[in-house]
Amino acid sequence: MDIQSTINSINWTSPSWDLFVVVIFVAGIFLYSLGLGKDKTFVILISSYISLALVEKLSLIREVLGFQIGGSFINDSAVFLGGTLFLFFVLSNSAFTSVFDQGPDKSWFQMSVISFLQIGLMISVVVSFLTPEETAGLSDFMKSFFANDQSQFAWLISPIIAITVFKK
Repeated sequence: MDIQSTINSINWTSPSWDLFVVVIFVAGIFLYSLGLGKDKTFVILISSYISLALVEKLSLIREVLGFQIGGSFINDSAVFLGGTLFLFFVLSNSAFTSVFDQGPDKSWFQMSVISFLQIGLMISVVVSFLTPEETAGLSDFMKSFFANDQSQFAWLISPIIAITVFKK
């Protein structure tokens, strides 16, 4: 599926989740790249990976602590996004950020690429919490870019590769 046919398939009079995701994706990239500096970008990326690991182990946490969290799309998404924000605020106000303090921010292009990959990672993670029945109801666009195993792996590894390529 090419980009032109994807754009043509959007029903602008009755917006779908696809349009919502695209708008959030574009707005997120713009706001993310302008609002956060290099140091904060790395901190939120690390926070996302830590939060994803915690969500993946929610069943173990439930068993050990007896909490009734996780197990549904809403709960897993809330724990992931809330955990990412919580860790971001905790880590960004700690000595942890000094690890990333290596001079001025990267170029606008580099920050935009990293922002694009970070927002894509977050959308992919949230979509991964959907059940197979819910995933079957997604459009071809969502399935091919965010919902299949290959795209989810690509979104997971891409920010790390970009940071490696853009180092100094």
